[in-house]
Amino acid sequence: MANPKTESVRAIAQSIWLDLVGVFCVFLVYAGYSVPSVNEPHYWTKAAHFWDPSFGKGDLFLESGDAHWLFFATFGYLTQWFEISQAVWTGRFLVWIALASSWTFLARSLWVIDRNSGPLHQYMPMTGTVWGIIWLCGMHWGHWAGEWVIGGCESKGVAYAFIFLGLAMAIRRRWTYAWAFLGFASAFHVVTGIWVILCVACVSFFLDFAGTDPRQLGISNPWTMRFRHWIGTNRNGWLLCFFGVMIGALPALLIDWNATTSVATESAVKQAYLRLGHHLVPTRFSPERWRWFGAELLIALFFLVAIAFSKPSKKSGQIAVEAEVPKYLPNLFWSMAMDWQLAFRSLPRGIQFIFGCGLFAFAIAMMGLTIDLVFSTQRPEIAAKILRFYWFRWNDVAMPMMIGAVAIAFGSGWIVHQTKPKRMRWLVWLAILCPGYLLLYVRLDGAFRETIPAGDKAHLIVKTDTLEDQQKHYRDWVAVCGWIRENTDKDGLWLTPRRQQSFKWHTGRAELACWKDAPQNAVALVEWGSRLANAYQFNEQKILQPWTEQKLLDLRNQYGIRYVLLDRRVLRQSPLLLPMLYPADDDSNSTFAVFEFQDANPARATILPTKP
Repeated sequence: MANPKTESVRAIAQSIWLDLVGVFCVFLVYAGYSVPSVNEPHYWTKAAHFWDPSFGKGDLFLESGDAHWLFFATFGYLTQWFEISQAVWTGRFLVWIALASSWTFLARSLWVIDRNSGPLHQYMPMTGTVWGIIWLCGMHWGHWAGEWVIGGCESKGVAYAFIFLGLAMAIRRRWTYAWAFLGFASAFHVVTGIWVILCVACVSFFLDFAGTDPRQLGISNPWTMRFRHWIGTNRNGWLLCFFGVMIGALPALLIDWNATTSVATESAVKQAYLRLGHHLVPTRFSPERWRWFGAELLIALFFLVAIAFSKPSKKSGQIAVEAEVPKYLPNLFWSMAMDWQLAFRSLPRGIQFIFGCGLFAFAIAMMGLTIDLVFSTQRPEIAAKILRFYWFRWNDVAMPMMIGAVAIAFGSGWIVHQTKPKRMRWLVWLAILCPGYLLLYVRLDGAFRETIPAGDKAHLIVKTDTLEDQQKHYRDWVAVCGWIRENTDKDGLWLTPRRQQSFKWHTGRAELACWKDAPQNAVALVEWGSRLANAYQFNEQKILQPWTEQKLLDLRNQYGIRYVLLDRRVLRQSPLLLPMLYPADDDSNSTFAVFEFQDANPARATILPTKP
């Protein structure tokens, strides 16, 4: 007779609400750093300008095309209710709740067995929390192209929440809902959504068409009947998905509608090789990323081999059919392949589906690597036009998902090693939990120790400076931006330091160009590259050169600059022969100074048709 207390404890442990709270806490610990994060000044200044055109009026980036129109139109409205930092915190919690909810639902879907049984009644307790920790470990250390999901508030976070829901519905074969959610994801971030849509279509084809017994579908065996059944199952969902893709794709297409072929090509080259090479071009990824990605591949290979030497658990409820291996063929690889196939087919459908997503994402990444190796040196303009679509983004997300799902299958005892299964399970859980606790401890400790937000620290802070100097430079930066916000005209165009990316965030003023804020449309991106090259010049040793009075006059005459924000840390940078507005003395701010061209003519500023 079952013990009521034991049953009650088991019901609580298997509660989806407890798992949801666990997942949210893991996400909060991992990403709960100060505002702004690295990308938030880029996204949220544009969101603020979307609803209030006076914010940063005249800024090239802010007035360029809105590729992520739906995010700005929805989440951006928070800037009308709150200050920008408060709006971001509100958006963060909304996105984290959406991600935690969808991830927990997806984790519960891992235990779906087949089309008739539905999900299991007995789940591994806290599947979403445990799987989420493994997944974050893989993304944090093993990301190859710099992709992340749990972090600041931006459009791809919303997209991934819909993607997780779409994957869960695809696993449960509720295809109309699955494709609709993937369409919503593409509406918020079309590039992210498109790769997942292609992935789900391919995995569905192999699992639900090529790998399904037609007797389960109630149809005859000819492949034409099976194909028609597969098409009919997905047709309505595809229409909804197409509608969502168009919502996300049309703004991106319209902003480049008038760009000439030469401008579009130059824009692609600048995007791939100048601004985003660390995300788009594998040969430009850092050696550290290559090493960690190699380690992740080895872990994935270990689990692939481990599956071949394992067997289905008796609790799977499925009858294991022995593989028909010819006795006269002493072929180890053939035998391993048959054993692997048997073990794979015994896995729940959810784990099979995530496994297929990981393989598809890796195949796409290898195609992108091949394109880079073949074309980048000989025909970079061709490679840039192809690689700018983020061929490696989904691999950074899907591969750790796959590793985590298979690890859970081992750790839960769904598939067991043929020798010493208990020891194998303990080793798996040890390998899962130790890196996870280490990651969460490091992130939590980093959040408590953080004194400078990542969005301010990036580029502004020199890593070789002492901690005391770094904090002083940050205080001076906040002080000068606060003075600018309170004491200067909103309409003046600013020439700002090369080493910063949060000027607009703190001041709401337009700047000539900022390295972080690359526009999305081709015409504005080419102009952005030209402004950077013109305003910030380096010598042969790649050392930033100081501004001279003549250089500033040339920039004023060309672009209509009114204000100059000087970074005194630039080597040999002397005070300018212009009226200095701030600071009143060096003691109040020894890092930055503000100068003004009192005869600046804003009408001289370059006017670009950046929005359709």
